[in-house]
Amino acid sequence: MYNSDMNLRDLEYFIAVEKYGTFRSASEHCYVSQPTLSGQLKKLEEELGHPLFERSTRKVMLTDFGREALGLALDILKKAGELKQRAEALSDPFSGTIRIGVFPTLGPWLIPRLAGIFKAQYPGIRFFLTEEKTEILQEQLLNGEQDAVLLAHPQDLPGVDVLPLFSEAFYAAVPDTHSWAGRSCVDGTDLEGEQLLLLGDGHCFRDQALDLCGKYGAREHESFRATGLETLRQMVRLGTGITLIPKLAVPDHAEPGISYKPVSDSEFKRDIVLCFRKTHPRRELWDNLAEVIHEHCGVDLDVAPLSWCE
Repeated sequence: MYNSDMNLRDLEYFIAVEKYGTFRSASEHCYVSQPTLSGQLKKLEEELGHPLFERSTRKVMLTDFGREALGLALDILKKAGELKQRAEALSDPFSGTIRIGVFPTLGPWLIPRLAGIFKAQYPGIRFFLTEEKTEILQEQLLNGEQDAVLLAHPQDLPGVDVLPLFSEAFYAAVPDTHSWAGRSCVDGTDLEGEQLLLLGDGHCFRDQALDLCGKYGAREHESFRATGLETLRQMVRLGTGITLIPKLAVPDHAEPGISYKPVSDSEFKRDIVLCFRKTHPRRELWDNLAEVIHEHCGVDLDVAPLSWCE
């Protein structure tokens, strides 16, 4: 009979080294000393009978066996997490730890407004909220690192269910010196010939803005790309150009140097949805959470509720 001392923590160490590139960085992420992590991985390699890493003074690389083992280790940890979650959900679907990911142009403005609501509605749940770009969140959802993610529709991920939350309008942000500054709103056709300041690659909001530029005859400002909405906002204040800002990121008070104008065309919006794996045991929680966000974003946050995603 085969006896193994392998444990899930050893696999977490293994995955962390591959993810962070060095034993030192991995040990910091795993909150253990570097000798402890290195020692456990050495024992794991001895038990498996093959090295997982090529070690040098400059970097650590996976061996051929290590690359094969990595996929299996990720799958084992995912299944172990699902087993633990299923056991917790059977006891009480509204207790335990839940990991939710949100993309960067939504999270900073939505989560603080909902934090108190979550605490009041779900006192037995400990929420871990993470901000990442959409592509990373999709990967994390599929491999089990996130229980659910908030994304912009449409989403077509294998084995994933989608619940509608709300529809968020886009506003035009212009300098106070711009000809639109005195207007109550603008029309999409006003964008024809305009240059828009946009986010850099990897942001779903950039892709949405580029699509609107193509439809309405605008183009991207070629000499600048921002890393976040606050940088875009600052560039508008300096008079560098104009941009689009999601409704939740529009302040409820006047700001010096910048004006926000609603866009009358209905296409200037994004539909926000809650995505989770169909195999996740807490379907009751996701349905309830979607209703809570839907209700409060439609009323308290003055953002249009989304009853169905076409």
